[in-house]
Amino acid sequence: MKTIVASLILLLSPLDASARSPSTSFTRRTIALKLRGGQEQEDDTAQSSTGSYHGNYISPANEIPKAAFTQANPSSFDAPSPEVVAAVPLTPPALTSTGSGNQGNNKLSNFQERAPPAIVMIGVVFLLLRVFGQNGLIGLTLVMQWAMYSECTALVDQYYEGKRTGVVDEIGSFPIQKWWWFVTALMMTSGRYSHYTLAASQTNEQYRTLIPQLTCLSLDQIDFITFGMTALSLVGAVIQLAMVSSSNADEVYRNYLGKVSICHFALLFLVGQSSFWIRTVQEYGIAWVLFPAFLVVVNDTMAYVFGVLLGKHKLLPRLSPKKTVEGFVGAGISTLAVAVPLLKSMVGKDGTSGLVGHGLILALYVSLVSPFGGFLASAVKRAHGAKDFGALIPGHGGVVDRFDCQVVTAPFVYLYLKNFLVVAQSSE
Repeated sequence: MKTIVASLILLLSPLDASARSPSTSFTRRTIALKLRGGQEQEDDTAQSSTGSYHGNYISPANEIPKAAFTQANPSSFDAPSPEVVAAVPLTPPALTSTGSGNQGNNKLSNFQERAPPAIVMIGVVFLLLRVFGQNGLIGLTLVMQWAMYSECTALVDQYYEGKRTGVVDEIGSFPIQKWWWFVTALMMTSGRYSHYTLAASQTNEQYRTLIPQLTCLSLDQIDFITFGMTALSLVGAVIQLAMVSSSNADEVYRNYLGKVSICHFALLFLVGQSSFWIRTVQEYGIAWVLFPAFLVVVNDTMAYVFGVLLGKHKLLPRLSPKKTVEGFVGAGISTLAVAVPLLKSMVGKDGTSGLVGHGLILALYVSLVSPFGGFLASAVKRAHGAKDFGALIPGHGGVVDRFDCQVVTAPFVYLYLKNFLVVAQSSE
């Protein structure tokens, strides 16, 4: 009974470190251990990887000196040296603020990091359009296609290099193959569109773009050449696979086909869709390329703003943890609100009818479908263990990170204008 009373007095005494000696502190701890049946040593051992039984208020178990728990007999403990006792803190650490203040500072610094590169990108685009007109936009599209394809293929290369499976890559011609595929796809899409538009109006100066002026090939000749390049790449790839002689050929095939898959994904998703910018600018003018591009910028910006201010419910947490339902809805409403005034200011002088309907439909697509291009890009990054596709644009990542939603918008804009804008004009 006396032992129990003494134990309670010690345990209920003040916890101020300056009011107790090291021996008193250690005695309190040993009595607490004894009252609990001496089970803490087992708990510490079981939780050595995550911390002690007490959580963050006691040092992690792998940092507690074993001498502190040396047991002379079942009823007593040996007193450790003062140095050993000093290594076992008993007071809780100072609490650090992790509230809205720090979160607000982080969000502000993130905005400050992202804003200047975005302004620079907008300035470069306007400068190119001001100086070179349609040719500037076409040239920018080609450079972006090369950059996006390069980022995707570099991402998958780094992934397979990081796996370190010990498999010797016997298909050394893959770097040549991937750029062969890129040139082939470029001729089938961007190059073909430019040539087709020039052939449709040889006497109209606005259609004289950069690509047709560099070649004298006809449209049929371009089709024949690209088909031959496709067939040649198929034969070459199969021969390379057949020449693999290592014992782990199956793993070599899997690695190679994984790289081939991401290359063709990039060609279809990035190069193929972005080539519609060229067709749109040549047939309908620069304004119909810039208008949906601005809508995507507004949607992305407002999704960030509403997510920061009101975001509580995750939209697709496994793919993009920072995107929220509130941000998605707020961005959609904001995009619809600015669409009609923006479109009227950009193309209103052309006399095009039905601008309200055109603006709202394009804004709906940008709000409901275009963000899923970013979600798909996030899935690709997660599958290959990467945070961003690149580091070219500070605060934004790579070119794909910035234009993943834009490329999803490009084909819809062209196909919509092809089917509905022409009808509206012809009915006047």
